[in-house]
Amino acid sequence: MTEDATLDAQRRLWTLGDYSAVAKHLQAISEELVSAMAITAGDDVLDVAVGDGNAAILAARGGASVTGVDLTPAQLDLARARCAAEGVDVELREGNAEALPFPDASFDVVVSSMGLIFAPDHEAAAAEVARVLRPRGRVGITAWADEGWADRLWERAAELLPPPNPSAPKPDDWGDPSTAVARFAAAGIEATADVRPFWWQLPSEAAAAAFFEQAAGPFIALFQRAETNGTADQLRSAVLEAVHEANEATDGTCRLSAPFVLVTGRGNEGLGPRG
Repeated sequence: MTEDATLDAQRRLWTLGDYSAVAKHLQAISEELVSAMAITAGDDVLDVAVGDGNAAILAARGGASVTGVDLTPAQLDLARARCAAEGVDVELREGNAEALPFPDASFDVVVSSMGLIFAPDHEAAAAEVARVLRPRGRVGITAWADEGWADRLWERAAELLPPPNPSAPKPDDWGDPSTAVARFAAAGIEATADVRPFWWQLPSEAAAAAFFEQAAGPFIALFQRAETNGTADQLRSAVLEAVHEANEATDGTCRLSAPFVLVTGRGNEGLGPRG
């Protein structure tokens, strides 16, 4: 797959389903991320892969000057509408995390809540964060950690799906804290990472399975791949089984553990432009 085709596939992925519904569940993760960054009035903040604006809106409410960038125009439309509805000022621009459309040393803080991790070239994305960061600027991203409920699904789903495209993004690679820290270190950012708890909470197991299939773009893409393989019904059963096994609720609702990695760091002094 060519680079342009890979980017087009990414844009399409994030038009699937109902991302705003997913983002509501992820609000708590963005709150932890923004809190960890200690953003204050006067900070210039960049939110990479802004989505519908979770982290950007929180930073703007803290008095920062916030810019959000996203590869997908549909996501920017969601963010634009939400910012208007919530009365916050966020500059929104289309752009690729692997080639951010900003000069060197433009921001005091760069954040990304479950966004940067989907850039196909992890090293390029980390290098771009370092490039646009001011000396000793702060960085914070989140990624899905291992041992979440979906691990049970992936074990079942492998045989139900055609082989993934080798050029497809591998966001799970960011979920290993040591890997994430080393990746940022190579880009000139001194980082630490820790695993934090998170739960998907839905009204029932059936509602949870339906939510992921109908609202979450990556899951919808999985089902589309399964359709081409003739295994969509088996995948649907696998999702229900995984949800049932992982459900921690005892009151008829559904509570699925999905720990995440919070990576925070600072840029070095005077990184300078990267070629």
